Amino acid sequence: MDYTYKVLESDLDLLAAALSEVPVAVAVKEYEDDILEDGGRIREYTPNSVRIRGLSYSRELYEFRAYPIHMGE
Repeated sequence: MDYTYKVLESDLDLLAAALSEVPVAVAVKEYEDDILEDGGRIREYTPNSVRIRGLSYSRELYEFRAYPIHMGE
């Protein structure tokens, strides 16, 4: 399935996604189709990492993708 998504790169992008509780997928930056976490909510972020469903992911190694809100339901 193809979905339109927004790559969350800045702190502002991550804050907006966390506050709106949109589903966020985590992908390995070097491998476009390698999704590690599919549709979790951001619970916390720092300059170095993003926490989704109790796991922390490095912002340097992973890409965070916000999907339409109805996808996670």
